[in-house]
Amino acid sequence: MNAIRTRESQSNAAAATLRQMILSFRVTQMIHVAAKLQIADRVAEAPQTASQLAAATGAEPRALYRLLRALAAVGIFRETGDGAFALTPVGQTLRKDAAGSLHGMALLYGEEWLWQAYGRMHHSIQTGQPAFDKVHGEPLFDFLMARPDAAAVFNSGMSSFSSQEGDAILAAYDFSGVGKVIDVGGGDGTMAVALLRRHAQLSGLILELPMVAEEAERKLAAAGLSGRSVCTSGDFFESVPMGGDVYLLKNIIHDWRDAQAMLILRNCRRAMRPDSRLLLAERIIPAGSGAAEAKLFDISMMVVAGGQERTEREHRGILAAAGLELVRIIPTQSPLSLIEAVPQ
Repeated sequence: MNAIRTRESQSNAAAATLRQMILSFRVTQMIHVAAKLQIADRVAEAPQTASQLAAATGAEPRALYRLLRALAAVGIFRETGDGAFALTPVGQTLRKDAAGSLHGMALLYGEEWLWQAYGRMHHSIQTGQPAFDKVHGEPLFDFLMARPDAAAVFNSGMSSFSSQEGDAILAAYDFSGVGKVIDVGGGDGTMAVALLRRHAQLSGLILELPMVAEEAERKLAAAGLSGRSVCTSGDFFESVPMGGDVYLLKNIIHDWRDAQAMLILRNCRRAMRPDSRLLLAERIIPAGSGAAEAKLFDISMMVVAGGQERTEREHRGILAAAGLELVRIIPTQSPLSLIEAVPQ
């Protein structure tokens, strides 16, 4: 009898776990709506009721209360005794101006144009092709180039990742003897700003597409770093600027399949001096069936961008094909590892 009860208990626990996994899409969308309404920013100074927040946001009061109640149940807000809502430590990271803010990520992952691709994941599994292309008729980066509003949301989401990952990279890697860093595909400059602020001897060059390079230029200027940085418009599939001591590619190679990734790496190799170093900041898929963010991000790459996360062996292989030798892998306090390579 005890054995039967144990099996039933285990089965019930397993079902409860799977049920929570199946239904967790709701939490993503709830957080997205709260981010769009900037609820975390509005209650940062003092708790507010749903009615007060509804008046400020134009939301329907009862519906907003129900949303906040549900978000309190998952630990993002806290409902006080008088019916107001306050921030929890988790909710603090949803503020736009918080250190390590995830506001941009919350906006991105609730966008309909992104969710539509995940809704067609079956297409990716059946064909090996990005569902995003099937849904929208064009690849992700072409889609973003034609839609500035979507690109702004995407770039904000990427900045959220950078703000979370930047400190971990700076803590893990010694840039003290480096003179010039070339940030290949450096986005809006979030990582470059962190690098230049931390290391006064550094100068930086960001290579990006024109629209993104302009945003990076504005961010560096606002940080007072224009004198030590240059933002260059270009395409890393065509060429990469010369003269760097370190070539940094953060979350770039995973966007592309092997042939495209090797083309980017070959262009970096051509630009590098014999004593230059290449630094990839990427998730590395570990062996075995244990939990790893890289395995889930690999699904995002397959469905949305058409790229992939890679194992250590796969990274070593594409580097070697581009004329580069992997010399070490440095873990960080984030999901990213630093893969250092030098010219063969």
